[in-house]
Amino acid sequence: AFTLSEWVPGQQRRRSSVWVVDGEGGTRPFTTGEKGEKSEYAAAWSPDGKWLAFISERQVEGSFDKPQVYIVEAGGGAARRVCAMPNGVGDIAWSPDSEKIAFTSLDGPEPPKDPIVVTPGRHARLWTVRIAGGQPEPVTPAGVTVWDFAWSPDSARLALYFGEGPDETDWYRGQVGIVEAGGGSVRALARPDGQASALAWSPDGARVAYVSGEWSDHGLVGGDVFVVPAEGGAARNLTPGAGFSPSWLQWLPDGARLLYCAWDGLVGQIGVMDEASGEMMALASDIVIGEAHWPRLSATHDGRTFATIFSDARHPAEIYRGVLTGPENAPGGVEWTRLTRLNPLAEETHARVPSRRLAYSGADGWEIQALYTPPLQHEGSGAPPMVLVVHGGPTSAHRDDWGGWQTQVLASAGFAVLRPNPRGSMGRGVAFANAVVGDMGGKDFEDLMAGVDYAIAEGLADPHRLAIIGWSYGGFMTAWAVTQTTRFKAAMMGAGVSDFHSFHAQTNIQDWDMRFIGADPNENPDAYRARSAITFVKKVTTPTLIIHGEKDPCVPVNQAWAFYYALRERGVPVELAIYPREGHGFVERDHLKDYQERIVRWLKQYV
Repeated sequence: AFTLSEWVPGQQRRRSSVWVVDGEGGTRPFTTGEKGEKSEYAAAWSPDGKWLAFISERQVEGSFDKPQVYIVEAGGGAARRVCAMPNGVGDIAWSPDSEKIAFTSLDGPEPPKDPIVVTPGRHARLWTVRIAGGQPEPVTPAGVTVWDFAWSPDSARLALYFGEGPDETDWYRGQVGIVEAGGGSVRALARPDGQASALAWSPDGARVAYVSGEWSDHGLVGGDVFVVPAEGGAARNLTPGAGFSPSWLQWLPDGARLLYCAWDGLVGQIGVMDEASGEMMALASDIVIGEAHWPRLSATHDGRTFATIFSDARHPAEIYRGVLTGPENAPGGVEWTRLTRLNPLAEETHARVPSRRLAYSGADGWEIQALYTPPLQHEGSGAPPMVLVVHGGPTSAHRDDWGGWQTQVLASAGFAVLRPNPRGSMGRGVAFANAVVGDMGGKDFEDLMAGVDYAIAEGLADPHRLAIIGWSYGGFMTAWAVTQTTRFKAAMMGAGVSDFHSFHAQTNIQDWDMRFIGADPNENPDAYRARSAITFVKKVTTPTLIIHGEKDPCVPVNQAWAFYYALRERGVPVELAIYPREGHGFVERDHLKDYQERIVRWLKQYV
């Protein structure tokens, strides 16, 4: 079962619905949904295979206008709402005995919108509900927010990543703990240095494994694998010094090994890890699996068969089945079967340009990996103009997959595209990812510029026709770059930070800047000034396009206004486009089309 998101004629937003695919590739919609923009998503089979649960935004007369949990029999039929929560539901998970569904839901009434009174947010409490009927029951107490959870094998307990604060910024300071399924206080097990996710119980219920790292974004998972006794004790790191970034875990039935997924440079891998020794063996490598920001699987109980989203440079995201080959105690690889064909028009008709994988020396001689995409057509002699694309995060990575619109649109417009993964990126282990902490715009910027120099030296780019663009952290790096160098003829700053002082004052993730700058702005304001592009704005000569969402809670729109007026007052060519109703990532169809075309026009004008 999977969620399919598609454009609906006459609607500005994609609509999601639940689909199923059988082992022979037969694909069909499983839920009917509603007209308009109402969506259904988060499909989850009951462990006994009798029911499919999902979250639906469908409206029921006389009920709360919020997403609720529904179930439908495996053979299909009418969906039944399991319960009605005043504030709707978040993530869902079946108990292993298939009798209950756990879910999160916000506590308390919605705050008033007129006037807007800023107070601490609402806690996301964990609940359970019996599918046979009855009222939902709270599992965690008031005053605790649950960010992630996983049932124990006996359905008696749940492992949590939780926090005492209710706001998005409190996610950065969570703990790993356990709570009884019947409710009660949360017992803390571990306080990671970073954040935690991908919780997994050992088959005997004695240990909990999780992935932890210092992450810039809620939902990005990759780091080291830790195991902690369920009754308490020290957490043990199974992967110190690993050169890649595990992201998902499931114990195998022997209780001694774990199946894992990982970011691995520009691609990913699937493998088996021995708990006692920490020894890891890759079973499948040079693959790109999982959603855009989380390599993961959906596996059977024994881990021998799994489904995942699979993409490569020639095929858009589709559902694949993987089966471990070799004996149970010594699997040797993965046999893949493609199950879906959901994007045939794109796959068969888009004029796509394949990318090359590059490796070069960055700051301190560290190897930096990158993707280079030549233009679809290059007019004239010599090397083509090139756009440096900086990814967000910084805890993210460019991957050698089908990719988003940006690379191919730019290549179609006649530009070469360079996408490096500088320090701070996923896929090279914790030390590589953490090297950006306290040094944003430092050696990661040197890594990026070393990639530009490498491309020029290899004859892949015209040194006199360079541009830089980026979104979120990439938007910050774009603003930073034009204050540090005049080599770029044009720039696009998307949803980027220009002034960390005012960012801290308005963002919903104040912990992010304090952790990644490594300072408290009230105690060390100089550290914030030193990393803000606005501090050095007098050096800018590069024509800069600024794009931002009006309702961005993460990077408030004041960051765009500040950089716009600073450049305008200095006579630098600048354009600011603010898109109403949009947040940190754009969702409306006309807005997506407009800002893609706007970027191409800007680059063609100045590069």
